[in-house]
Amino acid sequence: MIARAAYVAAMLLAAPAGAQDLDVIGGCAAAPIGAPTCDGEALAENLGLLGAGDVKVFSSYGVESFALLTALRHGASAIFLAAEGEGCFAEEERTAALEIWSIWVSPPREAPRLVSERYAMFEDVMDNIVALEVTC
Repeated sequence: MIARAAYVAAMLLAAPAGAQDLDVIGGCAAAPIGAPTCDGEALAENLGLLGAGDVKVFSSYGVESFALLTALRHGASAIFLAAEGEGCFAEEERTAALEIWSIWVSPPREAPRLVSERYAMFEDVMDNIVALEVTC
């Protein structure tokens, strides 16, 4: 059990060069997109840098990790398109993100604290993507 916990911690804490900045993602989990602590462009970029290795650990705890990744990437596209003034396309991307998340993604079962906290961060980001002001 200790070896598994160490593996989980290593998977979640390891960040290869050029990887996403979890401080940016965390800042946008705690504040609405566009708030002083949540730069939408930086969030979109960092969500776009997420890869399969960043979410693979969730699958061990009953989370559909590919769906989680796909929803966050659609969310990143929505943020980017909204910033570019492409509200209709942003709304399509946000809708796709929300549908994927609501149908396929569920909270982890009996996960270590670090896994649960990382999931909660992504869930809070998704909530802020849903609340993003988009005009079409």
